[in-house]
Amino acid sequence: MKGITKFRFEKENYLSEGTAFLLTNGHVGYRGTYEEYGKEKNVALNIVGVYDQYEGKWRESVNLPNPFLLRLFYKGEEISLRTKKPLHHKVSLDFEKALWKRETEFAPFILKSTRFVSVSDKTLLGEKIVVEAKRDLALDLFYGLDRDIYDINGPHFKEKTFQNENGVVSFFGETNEGTLLRMEASYSLDGKKGKALDCLTFKETINLEKGKKATLYILANVLEKNEKKPAKVFYSLKKRYERELKLHSISFFQRYMDSLPKIRGEGSCVPLPYDIFELVMLGDSTYARSIPARGASGQTYKGAIFWDSEIFMLPFYALTDPSTAHSLLSYRIKTLAGAKKKAKEFGYKGAFYAWESQEDGIERCSKFNVTDPITGEKIRTYFNEKQIHISADIAYALDRYIRLSGDKKILEEGGKELLKEVADFYLSYATREKDGLWHLKDVIGPDEYHERVDDNAFTNYMAAHALSLAIRYKAREDVASYERFLSKLYLPKPNANGVIEQFEGYFKKEDVSLSELRSRLRDPRDYWGGPKGIATPTQVIKQADVVALLALLPDLFPLSVKKANYLYYFPRTEHGSSLSASMYALLGSEIGELETAYDFFSKSASTDLVKPKKEFAGGVYIGGSHVASYGGTYLSLVYGFAGLSLSKNGKIAFFPHLPKEISSLSIPYFEKGKKKVVTIKRGGSILMEEK
Repeated sequence: MKGITKFRFEKENYLSEGTAFLLTNGHVGYRGTYEEYGKEKNVALNIVGVYDQYEGKWRESVNLPNPFLLRLFYKGEEISLRTKKPLHHKVSLDFEKALWKRETEFAPFILKSTRFVSVSDKTLLGEKIVVEAKRDLALDLFYGLDRDIYDINGPHFKEKTFQNENGVVSFFGETNEGTLLRMEASYSLDGKKGKALDCLTFKETINLEKGKKATLYILANVLEKNEKKPAKVFYSLKKRYERELKLHSISFFQRYMDSLPKIRGEGSCVPLPYDIFELVMLGDSTYARSIPARGASGQTYKGAIFWDSEIFMLPFYALTDPSTAHSLLSYRIKTLAGAKKKAKEFGYKGAFYAWESQEDGIERCSKFNVTDPITGEKIRTYFNEKQIHISADIAYALDRYIRLSGDKKILEEGGKELLKEVADFYLSYATREKDGLWHLKDVIGPDEYHERVDDNAFTNYMAAHALSLAIRYKAREDVASYERFLSKLYLPKPNANGVIEQFEGYFKKEDVSLSELRSRLRDPRDYWGGPKGIATPTQVIKQADVVALLALLPDLFPLSVKKANYLYYFPRTEHGSSLSASMYALLGSEIGELETAYDFFSKSASTDLVKPKKEFAGGVYIGGSHVASYGGTYLSLVYGFAGLSLSKNGKIAFFPHLPKEISSLSIPYFEKGKKKVVTIKRGGSILMEEK
């Protein structure tokens, strides 16, 4: 699979298509939308890591004006997807060159476009638009910068200045919080500068004979206030466009091919190349930022950083792009002060990392994240206060990166301090009970349907793992207090049937089937969790919880316990999160449930390519790229089917569990700075080579 193509235009699926056909370079993202549309269809040029708050609404990432606006008129009538049904239409993504392409045929003309967001120059994006006449005709073209910016909780610019000088449109904006941003866009129609209609747009009438073409070149440059280099002004646009496109495509092709696992067999039909393509695009070490839960697809989820980055995405980068992995962890080190501030505000010591983190690590998660669809009442949630496993998740990722990369310098760059503060947090959070043990009470595990529970197994074991890392890496000179705490930390054990209770009292809840529970919904949009949720008094869970624990810490329990828990929680998991499928695929492959593991692997890989998909909640757009699911797909393939095992000293070995759909699997990866490739064939043949 070298790309994806869609051969018809469906207005009802426009939003999901904009997500699926996104382009990004990790710094800016441009939704896969068409030139004739504007903010009414969520057209967005998103800047990753730049945030703003408007009048007390949710603080979110910032969108810039759209530089690719185009309207075409024939005999005074607009001819576009907005107004006409096309004779033929297709849109595609080229995975190897990271290009968006469109071809739309109307009665008078054919419109073709090629778009890129440069990975060789993180501030640059460009587009080439070709109009081919099907008859002798005159067309009016309107093109330029769209001043109407799409925002979920905006507007985000208190000051906006536009100017047009010699065919170059400039935008200067100051956000409500005082961040300065600028963009310069250059336009060339058949080698000429357009006639300015106003300071933002151009109007040109072109006369074309049948079979002749007109070509519009666009290059846009985006810069932040702290970037010293001047914005680029492009005059020889055709040559510059072709040069920049070539540099971008060559750079991306190498990165993509060096990261792409190759599957032979029926499994090659799974859209794994799409997932890898999206992850490679997002990889960026230039700006030392993390990756939001919805990637660079817009302002959904406030553009915030969740545990998704460390648990689901970092394993991919640690094996294929160590510099990006280092950047993700550097972000957590940089935001340690924000995590310490949060801990102090809640009366704890150490580092309590934000559930929804932005550039400064300050908690951005609202107390009211869900709305009753019938009454309109806002429902109180405790995600920001009780999901304490986030700190342990970050410690887990730091260890994983160090062992794979051999980069112990990061410990002196703040990694040790991070481990110390995380350990100190759990010591201060725990409660000593009459049994003489320390308990982690009033928490939320990965399963968000059950809030404020005691001794969630995932949380307790991950906290224990974080403490063991603080001891192993000597996060402080005297680790005796950590050792004493760890020896007395309550860790739920398997019952007589080998099943670990997800939290204290879980087994006493109503054991009901998923189909029965769905029948109790008042409205399909009902939230299943929280104080009044239909799942709250039952054993039905949102996503992998104990299963995720056993998948991430495979040495905790024997295979029999893993299988018992997989089979117990399997029918009780609703998979209400895109993060769930990959955990079931990962553990399922290890215990021999290969058929269901492969199904979950396929589901994870196809998250943004199939319908139906929930895109609105309480009238708020929540769509966007499920990038953690892409990372989970890679995780379940490499650590699951390929059976990658990582020793404490970072030595990699493979113990494969190939499903019948995969006859052979080839995986490129880095091990302590060396490029390697492993090829696994059915029957147990394993070949490991240095590249």
